[in-house]
Amino acid sequence: MKETRFMNLTCAFLVAALIGANAYAGGRPDSSSRDWFGHINGGYAFATGTTSDFLDDDWTIGGGAIYWPSDWPLGIALDVNYWQMDLSSKSIQAINDAIDDDPLNSGRISGGDFENWQFGLNAIWSLGSDQSDGLYLTGGISWNSVTGQVTDEGLVYYPPICDPWLWWCIPGGVGPGTFIVGKQSSDEFGWNVGLGYSFPNTDGRGYVELRYESIEFEGESIEYIPLVIGIRW
Repeated sequence: MKETRFMNLTCAFLVAALIGANAYAGGRPDSSSRDWFGHINGGYAFATGTTSDFLDDDWTIGGGAIYWPSDWPLGIALDVNYWQMDLSSKSIQAINDAIDDDPLNSGRISGGDFENWQFGLNAIWSLGSDQSDGLYLTGGISWNSVTGQVTDEGLVYYPPICDPWLWWCIPGGVGPGTFIVGKQSSDEFGWNVGLGYSFPNTDGRGYVELRYESIEFEGESIEYIPLVIGIRW
């Protein structure tokens, strides 16, 4: 069901971009006096492939800088992106089943997530002489700081919080909360390919972009497809 939903979304994006595109391609803000540009974006990351079996879709944000002289057919983008995806209910149940089947382990988990700080180096390729409006291609490599953790719910101690200037305190105590029962971090290599579309009448500043991302993590691939809307300036 999730794969079908995502394929429908991808096809809709491609059709809309192709219908709306002019004879040229975009990606670069319409400014001949500058070589450097900033950009920010936000959207949704869709887990795909086997990753969709253990991670749920979630939000992603990013930004960075682009070096693109006006006489170059492509630009070089330095990106910083962040996402966090929760473990799916299916994967939580599978972990709990594995704990139950192992006589050396006990306990349960109630949740968990993966988060990633990504630092990417991408090329943005404009396909036509007008670089500001229309379609463009993108692709590159990334370094990823990936952290996975599993959590449980129970009673936790909350320390008191006191303001040293106003002389008041929030009393601490014991109450329900979430605590980490397992955690693993790793620095991993990744790569991506995708396409984007610079909206007309924005001088190449407003854009929508779709990528396929793959990150190697502990011998497995984390695969997801972020669909983001952003602005360049």
